[in-house]
Amino acid sequence: MDFYFAPTTGGFYLSSLNTDIPDDAIAISQDTYTQLALTPMPQGKRIGINQAGQPALIDIALPTIEKQHSSATTAINNACDAAITAGFQSAALGAPHQYSSQLDDQLNLTGAILRGLDMPYACRDEQGVKAFRLHTAEQLRQVGDDFTLYKLQLLQRANELKQQLDLALAAGDAEAMQAITWEGAES
Repeated sequence: MDFYFAPTTGGFYLSSLNTDIPDDAIAISQDTYTQLALTPMPQGKRIGINQAGQPALIDIALPTIEKQHSSATTAINNACDAAITAGFQSAALGAPHQYSSQLDDQLNLTGAILRGLDMPYACRDEQGVKAFRLHTAEQLRQVGDDFTLYKLQLLQRANELKQQLDLALAAGDAEAMQAITWEGAES
């Protein structure tokens, strides 16, 4: 019985089992077949072709540090956006209330503030009951100010993390870059 490895398919073939063996198949020993096809794959390795043109375990290429930077930056931006739109608290009514902050909620709040009149506005009380509660124009401005401050703090946090990523990229420090995450920076 002959053993083969085909680089195009990444598959192993046995002459006694396989009738359609790819043209690029390389004849290998039974020992190589056993080592590569029948042994669990070590983490961080894959089967490929070595410099001698033979199948072997080779290291999985890690992403370039530039790709890692781009991915980490995107993750921070997404986490910041999610935090901004997750809602915020304001004590404009005298006690903390939870306000929604999806984009349409932000637009609605801006419209209510610009209207400059007392009006009902939706929020949740300490028990989580959502209702349209009467807000004075000044209370609506306070809710808007509280949201602006909340959003600014999140944007500053994201900016600080992205600056740390930029420094790690400039230093070529992939390990430091991996440690910079939105979750790791929570306070």
